[in-house]
Amino acid sequence: MQYSINKTSDLIKLASAGILVPDTRICENYLAIPDQAKELGFPLIAKPIDTGKGIGVTMINNSSELDQFLEQKKLSGTKAKRILLQKFIAYKHDLRVLVVGDQTFCMERIPQKGDFRANFSLGGSVRLFDLDNESHTLAIKALRSINMSIGGVDILITPENKKYILEVNHSPGFEGMEQATGADIASTLLTHAIAHAK
Repeated sequence: MQYSINKTSDLIKLASAGILVPDTRICENYLAIPDQAKELGFPLIAKPIDTGKGIGVTMINNSSELDQFLEQKKLSGTKAKRILLQKFIAYKHDLRVLVVGDQTFCMERIPQKGDFRANFSLGGSVRLFDLDNESHTLAIKALRSINMSIGGVDILITPENKKYILEVNHSPGFEGMEQATGADIASTLLTHAIAHAK
């Protein structure tokens, strides 16, 4: 792979392409978090810039939970590093769109009870979702904005039908997508890779 995961860089590229993303603050260290959280308001999501599959992603609902979050970081001895804070988006649908070239495959993700994260890798369930033309075009545009031809695009659709790009996954798993869609994703990925090999 000729890239590394960097959610900060991806979000900047998405926003620069005119794509709607959650209101976000980039904190250089944990000391900056309280002021940035105050700007965003609660609830908010804290996530590392360099992990995937929901690892390290935390929902913070109020100032008390923020204090607990910061105290846990302090007690664990975790080094201060960049972290993203995002305004929580209340959504109707949490979609994962797998883009392979100009093809899209879509599933809706449903979190386990008691968990706001809907990642299949964390035990969330999935089901087929009929992607409309607007969302299909949006997913491809999001992937192209970070110069990729294969990736997983996470779309949140609000009750008002606003479509936010939550993030673009550089190395998405496809077990859940095959389960939801019945498609042979592995063959599709391999065919694309061979056709574009240099």
